[in-house]
Amino acid sequence: MCALHDFPKSPLDIYREKASFEWKKLKTILYSTESINFQIKYYDELRKHPTLLHKSPLTPSQGNQKRIATMEMFDCIDIKKNWNCECAPLEKDFKVTVNNVPSLKSGFVFNLFSDAISTMGTERHQELAKRSLRGEIIGSLALTEIGHGSDANCIQTRAVYDKHAREFVLNTPGFLAAKCWMLNVGYVATHIILYAQLVTPDQVNHGMHTFVVPIRSPRTLLPYPGVSVTDLGEKIGLKALDNGFIIFNDYRIPKDSLLNRLADVSDDGIYSSRISDPIARFGIILSTLSSGRVKTLGVSTALVRHAVAIAIRYTAVSSKKQAPMLKNPAHQVRLFPCLAIAYMGHIIHTELETIQKRLLNSDQTSVQLGTELHAVTSAGKPVYTWLARGCIRKCLEVSADNAYLTVSGLEEILLISDPAYTYEGDNNVLIQQTSKWLLKLWTSALQGKTIQFPLSTANFLSETDEILKQRFSVTCFANFTAIRSVHCYAHYTTFISDIVAYYRWLTCYLLKLTYDKQVSLRKQESSTFFVNNSNQVYFSKSLATVYFLHYVVQTANEVISCVTDYSSKEVLLKLLSLFGVWNLRKYAHYFYQGNYTNDPNFGHYIEEAILALCRSLTDDAISLIDAILPDDCLLNSVLGHSDGKVHERLESVLSQTYGTYAKFQWKDDIHGCVSKL
Repeated sequence: MCALHDFPKSPLDIYREKASFEWKKLKTILYSTESINFQIKYYDELRKHPTLLHKSPLTPSQGNQKRIATMEMFDCIDIKKNWNCECAPLEKDFKVTVNNVPSLKSGFVFNLFSDAISTMGTERHQELAKRSLRGEIIGSLALTEIGHGSDANCIQTRAVYDKHAREFVLNTPGFLAAKCWMLNVGYVATHIILYAQLVTPDQVNHGMHTFVVPIRSPRTLLPYPGVSVTDLGEKIGLKALDNGFIIFNDYRIPKDSLLNRLADVSDDGIYSSRISDPIARFGIILSTLSSGRVKTLGVSTALVRHAVAIAIRYTAVSSKKQAPMLKNPAHQVRLFPCLAIAYMGHIIHTELETIQKRLLNSDQTSVQLGTELHAVTSAGKPVYTWLARGCIRKCLEVSADNAYLTVSGLEEILLISDPAYTYEGDNNVLIQQTSKWLLKLWTSALQGKTIQFPLSTANFLSETDEILKQRFSVTCFANFTAIRSVHCYAHYTTFISDIVAYYRWLTCYLLKLTYDKQVSLRKQESSTFFVNNSNQVYFSKSLATVYFLHYVVQTANEVISCVTDYSSKEVLLKLLSLFGVWNLRKYAHYFYQGNYTNDPNFGHYIEEAILALCRSLTDDAISLIDAILPDDCLLNSVLGHSDGKVHERLESVLSQTYGTYAKFQWKDDIHGCVSKL
């Protein structure tokens, strides 16, 4: 049985009592009984480490922030290490509060670093992954270079094989090739996963490969000779992170440092690879970055979840003109789509993590799956970080002045979300990977070839001709939503099927526009760079975004269809419907431009559907937050606590903060100025 406890009596009970579903059942659907019981024990363990949970309303100095964050990171490592040993199958539940720096730092150690070793390495490397999980070494990823960002095609760091010493010699050709922005590398990382050009003794460059490289002594944390490493310095936001900067100067590493699952070099310098096509090999190596993109999507989802929880709980107990702010349609239309984004993000993140595990197989299906997953994550990470930015801003606006207090928790959420646009590739560059893949599929579709991929994200392109012939034929709002009863999930299922059809038409139309525009630009310009980036401005970016939104709606619908609890299923379908039409509204003009419809009511129907769905979620909003949100100890917000006692907690914090009623230290400095007034 699930060990969930009821909430204590609270001002939020007026909403909880009206909810159309049982929040405990929905939570079990989202996380499973086993996972929830594990989380409860885990939260109890976290409470034994108050430094991880307590956030001071006073901001420490930058140096002190980094010291505190590093100490907290080691606390996280100790907790995760012990609990992983006890319950390894639930590793994915090790989400120490996502809106703090220690979890980001320890996440690199436990997730991205060890995942890269497990995915791209062989048996000879697995001990390093185990040492990482035991907290004996601290790892990070080193792809980004000063002059090339995350453009893997242009990286210049070289790993030249010396067959006489059976070693690789690492060199940074110049400042532009210096590795940068690596988390933990500023002070404490002992190892990195290095992306570098592999060069054999015959001076043949075999392209980018990955190496596991020690950079510091685990005992002294001093860098090894040949490695110049330093902290990048003060940044905008996330000031407690020690992002690093590395230059290699004839630094030698053992031959076995090459992560050789795909390719290897013999003792005498002969290169061999299981994947003969260098382009395919390059793509598979890059697919390891999909793990980071999925995790970034997960972090963005969690940030939205926390922000919208704070805003919804706060507005539920705050009144304007004697009515709770939460019942104001102007607030609902800003907050409830964010709630839908959080729920769909949770579902998609879980699905993508499951898919990644399938990539450990080495058959042809996995190669195809890796290609498709790369396309999905190359769009998913940008789309969800962009959605998160908009959602967090809306939550700040709706929560008004008190949201800007540090104790609200929203400031930290905002500062963590902003840099995510650059993680694992700049959003505007990264999303081109998806549009380029789709353009290749379009060429195949025009030739009458069948499009078939494991995740079925683009298989409908085989039916492009028929899809583009479809036209809008709905004559009234009731037929548009197909929802004639607010208590019949079958009607929501019909509406969602229509939404999927809208997204498929939109994807095909945008793909045709993008392809035609590219052909036109190529006739005018010889520069591929100019063609691709000019095409992105109004076409390919929208194409990749719509493709991913279609994937979310299609996949979430499949997941929700398996839910057996009637009430939980209905509210999840409402959220999915809201997610679908709210995002569709941004692209409504394409339906007119592409002659899908000339009915002015089409745009009005979308807006009316958004308002109707938001209104139908009013009584469910608080319980939806209860179901998806972790323990209050992780939310750590005065405004978003589950007891709804916002003003009591706010008064307590403001009156008990150190120095609140004390004489301010610089009073004497302005005494002379005041005396002149």
